[in-house]
Amino acid sequence: MDNQLNALSERVARLEKANRTMKVILAVMMLGVAAMTSTPQLLAKTAKRMAALDAGVITTQQINLVNAADQTVAVLGTHGNSTGLVFVDNSGNWLLALGATTGGASPSAGLAVFDGNSILPGTGVACAAVGISSQGAALTAMNGDGKPALISGVAADSSSAGSFVLDSSGYSRAGFGNASNGSGVFVKDSNNVTRYVAGVGANGAQAGAVTFDASGKPQVAVGGNGDGSSAGMVTLDGMGLDRFDAGFSSANGGGLLVKDQNGNVIWYAPEPAGQ
Repeated sequence: MDNQLNALSERVARLEKANRTMKVILAVMMLGVAAMTSTPQLLAKTAKRMAALDAGVITTQQINLVNAADQTVAVLGTHGNSTGLVFVDNSGNWLLALGATTGGASPSAGLAVFDGNSILPGTGVACAAVGISSQGAALTAMNGDGKPALISGVAADSSSAGSFVLDSSGYSRAGFGNASNGSGVFVKDSNNVTRYVAGVGANGAQAGAVTFDASGKPQVAVGGNGDGSSAGMVTLDGMGLDRFDAGFSSANGGGLLVKDQNGNVIWYAPEPAGQ
């Protein structure tokens, strides 16, 4: 018994160095003696007395929180400049983790949820995370292999924000965003080739869209002014040559234009008056 009480006393001395050290040692000793009796009622009463003796702070590097069955359900700990809190299921599989890293070159804080547990089947990888750093804030959702599938974020200075989705190869397949120069969307194919983009200027004065072929060359471009004063469309061949144009302006009206592979106009409409 003396050895056990001495060990408990030494443990508490390492954890608590404030001016309430003697009270905490006494409380832990009482709890240790109560545990030896195997009397649950006495243990509960002693725990209450311990809380009444000292409501101060215990300094430590890790705390394991257990349930009534003595199973760990959460762990709070530190490592270097990092602090984390992890919740686990009854089998010890991670459910949710909170963490923060202070100091150093890249301070950050975040939250992540995992699969492979009693809530969601899987392999134990992070499924979603949200975090902040000096660069801004972001939310990420992962696929079953733990690779990012959806990312949304905003810059720290609020100058830009956007979201995009990724395939299993890590290629961005679609996205949209907003910045000081306007807003836009893009779509790519499985070969990571951009196939469609569209955007509008920051002040709404112009808007347009472009489609691309499988090699990334523009095929069709459409656009117009926000005030409706003009709009147009251009189509290009596989060599990137302008082959067909259509447009309208409030000053000159509308028209069509067809060109051959050498860039020569072979047809247009309407024809000039008198022809």
